[in-house]
Amino acid sequence: MPKSLNISDCNTILSISIIIPVFNDQSGLNKCLQAISLQSYPTDSIEVIVVDNGSATPIVLADINTLKITLTQCATPGSYAARNTGVKIATGDVFCFIDADCWPDENWLRSALNTLREHKGNGIVGGEVKIIKQENPTSVALYQHITGFDQENNITNKDFSATANIICLRSQFERVGFYSESLLSGGDREWCWRVIKNGLSIIYEPKSIVYTDPRTTLRSAIIQARRVTAGRKMLQGLNMTHVDEKNLTKKRTPWQAITWILSRKELSIWERFHVVCVASIIRTAEMLETIKLALGSKAERR
Repeated sequence: MPKSLNISDCNTILSISIIIPVFNDQSGLNKCLQAISLQSYPTDSIEVIVVDNGSATPIVLADINTLKITLTQCATPGSYAARNTGVKIATGDVFCFIDADCWPDENWLRSALNTLREHKGNGIVGGEVKIIKQENPTSVALYQHITGFDQENNITNKDFSATANIICLRSQFERVGFYSESLLSGGDREWCWRVIKNGLSIIYEPKSIVYTDPRTTLRSAIIQARRVTAGRKMLQGLNMTHVDEKNLTKKRTPWQAITWILSRKELSIWERFHVVCVASIIRTAEMLETIKLALGSKAERR
C-alpha cells in the first residue's frame, strides 16, 4: 500500500481487490458477481479476481461490463490456497474475501470501508454472514438457518471471522501473511489467530452483509460437518504458539443442543422435532469422522 495513502481520509477512494475462490459452483459465482456489480461503492475502483480451484467443468466468466474481472487457476486443492493465488496478483489497497456461494448486500463494501477508516487501520473487518430462510424449507435448511455462521459471537468472543466475509488493508494482510495451505478447513481461524498475534483487532460490522443459501439435503450437510470436524482436528494438531484454547471451545453437549433447538420459538413443534433429528444425525457423523481421523485416516477434500 502506498505510504501516501491516508486510510482516515474519508475523501480517499481506495482501490479494492475482491478475491473469490470457486470450486464446481458456476451458478453461485454468477450470482455473486452480479451482486458485486451493484455495489454502492464506485465499481471503477473495484477489481474482481476469480480463482478456479480445479473445477470439474472449468469456470467461465459472466459478461458484466461494469466490472474488471480476472480469472486465474489454482491447482493446489483448498480454498485457502486459492485465496493466496488471488492475493498474489491483486493490485488493490484493500483485499475483500467472499465465497462463490455468497452474494453481498449493495452496501457491503462501503460499510466495511467506513469501519476500516474509523479504526484507522488498527483492525480488520469481519462482516455479517446471513443464511437465507427459504420458503417451505427442508428440515436441513431450517437447521442451517438457525445455527448459521454466528459471526458476531465468533468475532466478539472467539477472535475469528469466517473467510466468507473478511475485509482488510493490503498492508494488514502483508503483516499477517498468507493463509495456511496445509488446511482444507479451519484456515480462517488460524489466519485470524495470527491477526491477533500481530497486534490487530477483528471488528464485527453488522452492516457489511453477505448472504448465502442453506444446504438443503442431509448428504450435503453431513459433508460440510465432516469437513469442519477434520479442520478442527488439524488445527489441534498444529504446533502453533498463538493458538488460544477459547477459539476451539467445545461444542454444546447433545443435551444442550437439543434443549437449545427446542427453545426456538420461531419454529413450530413439528419443525423443532425434525431439526433435532437432523442435528442428531450430523452430530453422529462428526463423531464418526473424529474416530476415523484418530485411527489414522487423512482429511479429504469434499
